[in-house]
Order: sequence, then structure tokens, then C-alpha cells
Amino acid sequence: MMSDERSPLRVLLFFFSILAASAAPERIPNATTPPPPPCPTYRCGHAVDIRYPFWIDDGNSSSTSSSHYCGYPTLRLECRRDTPVLRLPSGDYAVTHILYGGRTVSLFDLGVFSLSNTCPLVGRNLTLPAGSPLSLTPRDANLTFFLHCSFVGIPAHLVACLEGDGRHHSYVFRDGDELAPPPGYAGLCQDVIGMPVLRRSLLGAGGGGTSSRSPLDAVVPALNMGFELSWRPETEGECGRCERAGGLCGRRRRGEGNGTWTFACFRAAATPAWIAPKSPSKHACFLLDFFFRI
Repeated sequence: MMSDERSPLRVLLFFFSILAASAAPERIPNATTPPPPPCPTYRCGHAVDIRYPFWIDDGNSSSTSSSHYCGYPTLRLECRRDTPVLRLPSGDYAVTHILYGGRTVSLFDLGVFSLSNTCPLVGRNLTLPAGSPLSLTPRDANLTFFLHCSFVGIPAHLVACLEGDGRHHSYVFRDGDELAPPPGYAGLCQDVIGMPVLRRSLLGAGGGGTSSRSPLDAVVPALNMGFELSWRPETEGECGRCERAGGLCGRRRRGEGNGTWTFACFRAAATPAWIAPKSPSKHACFLLDFFFRI
């Protein structure tokens, strides 16, 4: 006599086959085989701990960094004389601190830093790479320089050391200055440069004539102190899927020498090459309930 197709034994075997399939490990997308080594950490000098999503490119063709790197492409750092340097389209910036919990990096413009100058070295407008995860933070403020202008402005904001031919004048203003020139005045200047600084570095400097300190007193120290950028985690595309699966984003070079770079998903130091599901699937739970009902 043929057994009932809905016998408990058949249902139990069918249930466990579905449960085994649902428990198959979820592999990190684009993970290489065999899995690559964990993403490294770096030390450049003694003050800054450098790790994912930042990475150091030492330019040494014999190092592993010539074949792959682990980090965001736009967060590449160079180690110069024990100083980590972030290269941006607007110039080179020295990194002084990275706060990974708060996702912020402190840095200053190498083109304007000076411990001896009393006259500000006016650099260039900050420019971030296209698609960069970096952005300014609410703790930043802007110093705006109106350079070699044909109008006569407020003497307290005049930067006399930047005077040229005596007929054109240069001024500096911070965010919120009531006496800043109207927008149309920018056309009367040779250039207008906005440079980010930490807002706290300007505390106590005069603004609108309400303080005994001149606004110029804080300009050079503020430029030397630098500013802060934050970065956002990747949420879209290959990198977003990689991080959601517990991996770390990076690039691998195809072939030898100057081969093309392709996306790679690396494992974290304490993360296996696969991520096991946290609980059985909905189908397995349904079958379990069905089995105990029959």
C-alpha cells in the first residue's frame, strides 16, 4: 500500500531541505576568491590613526597597494614627512585628526599655513571631488576675501598687507558680518575667495564693530587651525551592497603593471568571507508551523 504523500516524515524531510537552503550563507558581493587579506591600518607620524574608509598610497610599486587598496577612492592619503596629506582639486591639505565614530576629519590648507607670517596667505576656494562623500560641517565658518577691489570698504575689515598699487583694496569678512559688501560688489574685485575655518577659531574677533578685537586678529590663526570635513557612508551601488553585507569597499587592479582598476569587496579583519543569515526565512517558519499543525 502506498504511503500518504502528506505523512509527517515526508513533510519533515521537505521542511529541512527548505531550511538548509534558506540558511545558505549570503556571500559578500564581488568578494574575491581566495578572500583577500583584511583591510590594513596605517600610521603616518605619531598622531593620526588611518584606517577604512581612508587609505595610504605610498607610491611604492613593490607594495600591495599597487595591486589593490581598501577604502573610498576619494579618501586616498599620502604620507609626506610623517604627515598624512589629502589631495583635493583645490590643493593639498594636511590631516591632523580623524574621528571615526563621528565620521569627521580635521585638516588645514598646506598652501596657506604659516607660523611666521602675520599677513594671511590667501589660497583658493575649497573644491571637493565630484561624487565625494566629503562635506563641510556646521562647526565650519567661511572667511571671504575680497581681493584688489576698486571700492572703499570698512577700515576694520581692510587687509592692508594685501594692498597692491594703492588704488585697489582687499578686505576680509566672516559669515554673518553685518557690514559685508552686497553681492554686486564682487564684480568690483579682481577675485573673491571663500576659505573654510573652524567657527570657534573666530570667537572673540570683532564683527560689526561690537568687539575691541579687530577681525584681522583671528584670521591667520584661524587659517592655520584649519577646518573640518565629514564623510557619509556609501549606501548605493556596489559599495553600498558590500558594506551592508559586512564587507569593506576597495579596488583591485586587473593584470600586471598599469591594468584597469575594478571594484572589490574586502572582508573586515574580524569578518568571515560570508555573512550567515540571522534567522530562518519566512518560508521556513511557515513550513515549521505547517508541520506542527498536521
